[in-house]
Amino acid sequence: MLINFDLFCCFRTNFIFAAKFFELKEEKIELIEEFTQHYLQTTSLPPLAAKIYSFLLVEGIKEGYTFDDLVNIFNVSKSSVSTSLNLLIKYDYIVDFNRIGERKRRYRITAQHLPLRLKKIQKELIREKYLAERLMQHRFAKISHPDPVSIEKGEIYISHLGHAIERLEKTIEKLENLTQKL
Repeated sequence: MLINFDLFCCFRTNFIFAAKFFELKEEKIELIEEFTQHYLQTTSLPPLAAKIYSFLLVEGIKEGYTFDDLVNIFNVSKSSVSTSLNLLIKYDYIVDFNRIGERKRRYRITAQHLPLRLKKIQKELIREKYLAERLMQHRFAKISHPDPVSIEKGEIYISHLGHAIERLEKTIEKLENLTQKL
């Protein structure tokens, strides 16, 4: 029995989850929907890739899913799933692997997904801090008597970015140490 869920209809492709086969409960589907929306807004992933990534993330199964599983779950063309999987592999969101004695490739979230995500955020913050510092320098060079409140706001913001970058570095290090133990 196949069930059509509204979230998966609001994108360009129609997704039908194999609810009976994978026993997806409404709560899990809502979580997948929320992650899909989040990754559509925060990454440059296309809708199907965001859905596949969200599904694999929420499911969290070490054995992964085969290509055919994903085609059946999302009820889309093989080429669409293949393109999405290749994109997710290219950007290190997922890994593909083979079980011993099995020819089919399987897909799952990379063990490094949290450190990789935080490194991307850290990179964005480093760029933001650099640009904020450049803006402050530009304003000081152009204005002979800068507004003290504006100066203080800029310093507070740059300081905050510096602290956030340092905290992310420590968190990334902790996560990488944990991941190495796996």
